[in-house]
Amino acid sequence: MKLQGRARRSPTPRSFRSTGQRIRGQALVEFAIVFPIFLIVLTSVLYFGFLLYSKMSIINAAREGAHYGILLDPADAAFDSKVGDQVQGAAGAGLNPASVTTVTTGFKVDTTTHLVTSTSCTWGSTCQAGDAVTVTVTYPFANPVPLHLALLGNVIIDLPSSIDLTSTVQMIHE
Repeated sequence: MKLQGRARRSPTPRSFRSTGQRIRGQALVEFAIVFPIFLIVLTSVLYFGFLLYSKMSIINAAREGAHYGILLDPADAAFDSKVGDQVQGAAGAGLNPASVTTVTTGFKVDTTTHLVTSTSCTWGSTCQAGDAVTVTVTYPFANPVPLHLALLGNVIIDLPSSIDLTSTVQMIHE
């Protein structure tokens, strides 16, 4: 018995596809795997950038408020509200000024050691020139990029929906 040519195999579904179709299918699978990871990294970078900007704005607002406070008359009855208005004005372009809370406190300064004591005083009544102005600014930072929650159901990256950013600055009233 003589064989003529090679024995033919039965065609498989893969052999009907062209090489271009296989490459496109592979690229689609790679994209489906890489794209969600890319979105998570991108939203994390954006989240951190917004958080850093907000923190820097709060630090600057507290510094502005304390500096403004050392220039005011310590006997002014509207001392706290004037410092609060200054803080809200300096809070930054991306922050909601209505959410910025300001607490202004005064502390006595020991005249011999020139150190701030724990004895508090009230601006507008018992505080005087030479006492310390302490301005504490708090801002509730809300997550501006909630896309990661939709992608992963908050399983892998557990970012809180709100973080309280706080900054305290103390300066001596002159």
